[in-house]
Amino acid sequence: MYISGNDATAQPHQRPAARARASRFARAAAPYLAAFAIPICVLLAAFAMRGIYPFGDVSVMLYDMPVQYAEYFGWLIQVLHGQGNLLYSNAAGLGGGMFSLFTYYLSSPFNLIAFFFTPETVPQLFSVLYLVKIPACAVGCLVLLRGRLLAADAETWREARAAAASAPASRQALLVLLACAYALTSYVLGYASNIMWLDGVIMAPLAALGVYRLVQRRACGGLFAACACAIVFNWYTGYMVCLLCAPWFFYELARDRSLRGRRLRCCWRFAATMALAVGAGMVVLIPTALALLGGKGTHAGLASLACNTGLARNPLAVADLFCIGTLPGITTQANLPALTISALVLVGVGVFLANGAVGRRECIAGAAFALVMATSLVFTPVATIWSGFVPESSYTNRNGFAILLVMTVLAAEGLLALSRLDAKPRRRCALVGGGATLVSVAGSATWLYVAKGSLPQAPELVALECGLLTAFTLLIAGAAGMRGAVARPNDEGAQRVGSKAGKAARTADAERADADAVRDAAFPSANRAGCPPHGARPILRAALCVALVCVFVGEQVFSAQAQLSRCRYTVSGYTDTLTELEGFYGQLDGTAAGNGADSVSGADGAGASDASGANSATAGNADDASAFARVGNAAPYWGGSKVNGPDNMALVLGVSTFDHYSSTQEYRIQQLLHDLGYSKVTPFGTYYMSSNVIADALLGVTDIVDDQPPAATEPEDAVLSGTWRAYRNELALPLGWGTTGSAHIDWQEGRPLENQDAMLADAAGNNVSALSAVDMQECDGDQDARTFTLTPSADGPVYLYTPTAFVNDLYYEGGVVCEVWADGSLVQTIGGRGSCNQVYLGWGRAGQSVQVVIKPLAEQPYELRFEDGTVTNAQSAFWDVPAVELVQAGTVDLQILEDQLSRIDSAGFALSAYENGRIAATFNAAQDETLVISQPYEDGWTATVNGQPVEVQAAYDGLMGIPVQTGDNIVELRYLTPGLIPGAVVGIASVTLFAVWRIAARRRSMLHDGE
Repeated sequence: MYISGNDATAQPHQRPAARARASRFARAAAPYLAAFAIPICVLLAAFAMRGIYPFGDVSVMLYDMPVQYAEYFGWLIQVLHGQGNLLYSNAAGLGGGMFSLFTYYLSSPFNLIAFFFTPETVPQLFSVLYLVKIPACAVGCLVLLRGRLLAADAETWREARAAAASAPASRQALLVLLACAYALTSYVLGYASNIMWLDGVIMAPLAALGVYRLVQRRACGGLFAACACAIVFNWYTGYMVCLLCAPWFFYELARDRSLRGRRLRCCWRFAATMALAVGAGMVVLIPTALALLGGKGTHAGLASLACNTGLARNPLAVADLFCIGTLPGITTQANLPALTISALVLVGVGVFLANGAVGRRECIAGAAFALVMATSLVFTPVATIWSGFVPESSYTNRNGFAILLVMTVLAAEGLLALSRLDAKPRRRCALVGGGATLVSVAGSATWLYVAKGSLPQAPELVALECGLLTAFTLLIAGAAGMRGAVARPNDEGAQRVGSKAGKAARTADAERADADAVRDAAFPSANRAGCPPHGARPILRAALCVALVCVFVGEQVFSAQAQLSRCRYTVSGYTDTLTELEGFYGQLDGTAAGNGADSVSGADGAGASDASGANSATAGNADDASAFARVGNAAPYWGGSKVNGPDNMALVLGVSTFDHYSSTQEYRIQQLLHDLGYSKVTPFGTYYMSSNVIADALLGVTDIVDDQPPAATEPEDAVLSGTWRAYRNELALPLGWGTTGSAHIDWQEGRPLENQDAMLADAAGNNVSALSAVDMQECDGDQDARTFTLTPSADGPVYLYTPTAFVNDLYYEGGVVCEVWADGSLVQTIGGRGSCNQVYLGWGRAGQSVQVVIKPLAEQPYELRFEDGTVTNAQSAFWDVPAVELVQAGTVDLQILEDQLSRIDSAGFALSAYENGRIAATFNAAQDETLVISQPYEDGWTATVNGQPVEVQAAYDGLMGIPVQTGDNIVELRYLTPGLIPGAVVGIASVTLFAVWRIAARRRSMLHDGE
């Protein structure tokens, strides 16, 4: 290549400039690299100590991760590879919309990393996400701390970056440690099983910085972008981030003295920015809200504030919550939020309140802000507001990250403000602030021990926390006392955060600091307060700083491994189980050909591959109703029993089952399955624990996995494990069937067998009952159980239901957990969140008695609280209940059942396509009737019959009903998430309006500056 002489001579002069730019970039990037690297190192050390992948076979999966989120991520991987539908899945239980699930659990941009994994390697993916998202929390916090404390007067982001980069290294290092402390709290690690909440932890500091810049510089872009992204990344924590912005705005407003006469305009600017940010998030919020109104959202609202108006805890117990090693209590009964944070932050908060260099106005505003945030730890209604007006069913004080962020910011300001004091006042302030924090924590722990006789954590952990508080206090006091520069009285106003003294004051202060440094170097023995002899001061100061960093890192490693001590699930166990289940379901009739196929064509038998499509009709055999498969799996999942809730393995495997663990599930299908005796209406989804011969037939359950032969089934070759094997249901109806009945019945609460019989009679178009009575007598049992003698009046399967023990009015929990024994054999454990179901006791003979023993597992003294605030317990829900109210039993006459099923018009139904979000079939109706599709009814479904649109009705309040006429009908149903298009329109309009507003404001500002 030809190089001109001019260019050649210019190159040497360009190199110093390039090196200078590279040096500036390195100085600016170094703190962020450190903030990202330190948490990674801490996590890797904790992983190694606990044998967690990649250092062992243990997975980071905790609590809900192995039975809920792992399968969601497996489904997302399939979607990312074009093998699934983002809006709907036939394998979400019996089928359901997925967009609200996606926006709550999976919409984080970090989840794009999942593209490089497979469903079988999801446990490894979680380790990677931990190592990426947790350090990102530190980086986000550091952006706030540097922008607010090191570049307070910067007009632009470029000026802010330059100002922060030019700050002393000691200040930058301190902020890095505090940012890492924020990222390694027990909220992040202890609640990291809800890995989607970490996006709120990342975005909250950025939103807070946006609030600060709006108040100080009228810059709205940062706040708008942070809040809009927080909503899109995870709308739940995004709501909390937006809610946090309100008190943070008033906090900044109260601090700033220069806003007199402009506060109202500032409030309007903030309100407009927040409204438009929420509007930008409507692409997520509108469809999600519409979905939740048919799900868990039905229990949200102002009425939820009255569920529990008492104190969550005594205010004197709050300080103990921050003790190192405190493991969060996941249940509401444990009531132990995740608030552990570094003792360095706690000492910093004490220093902030005791620091005379922090102005009185700022100190009062900061203390008031912290108290407002802490009210959610004491007053339950405040915590309910933070959780979206839905009472917390687990993971208490979900806004804990907001509290910890406020503490981190106050600690940073308090510690940095020490530089504005002389050496002795600095030391005294550090000792007083740290000592007050030590007294608070020790006093809180002492009060708890005296009042309750125990502590939430081991006593040695309290002693360790006190030791850490003492160590950080002494190290800070020692390092502060080593500073030689003497504060000047006139520097205070210029140094305050948010001061309008201008960059000139800060520049002058920097010049004075440089002069002090030169003087220190030239005259090391100058007589200044607190200065050790020449040569000792820098060495001692460096030693103290190194000691502080070492103590901090050791503290974080210990805390991290403690929070991960509950990890017990293995990487190989999940992978092996998923692989085993893939093989098992592949052996079932219908799923062998249909699993992994998203659709088939009855005309040519060609199908489009879709790994998450559930149970399509067999290719080339679409007219065979048996090709459709739906599985009732009563077997325990890989992580343990289903007693406390279902899993979501079927979602990854592409199999239509009853098991679906999600708080976003459609409420109507939950209520229907509850009325039919399958499950209880809770935020924890639906499940299948026992066969129900009538309902199984009506809902098209073609295969049942059980450890004993269900009624009217034939064994298949597929064996899951041990005695758990698959049985073919001979009575199952196809996906669609016609009825001349009303497709509606009056459901009786707590009487599932009668409800199944009524639904069968309505579907058959008559009033014939398939039930036979069972005589029940209570026997004199021991004090640990209640014993009953059941005598069927006819041969057939015998079923048992215990409505009062299930406490069906209790939405957020199960009931009284009991074991059910029949003739000395354990049948099932009932009463848990995943086991409030009608129980199949076995085949009964007319006149032959069965002895049934119902035994509570253990003493259950805790209260079960209803939504109206009233309570019950095991005594009143089980022991004090009359036998006729506690136990319901009945027998099904299979001959009558078969006759009733034969009267249902099902022979003319032929499935031609069963895709995610699309169902196509032909139906030869014997008469004008309602075609019932045993797919959950949702508002997003539309239907055409012979090319003409028809209304989709809610058949039996939870299935889909389509009116058809006599003869051949070509039926097609399609699903589109309700509110998705309007939400996108509102979102685009909001972004456009904000851009127009800010461009117009900038032009006005430029014109004003020109004049």
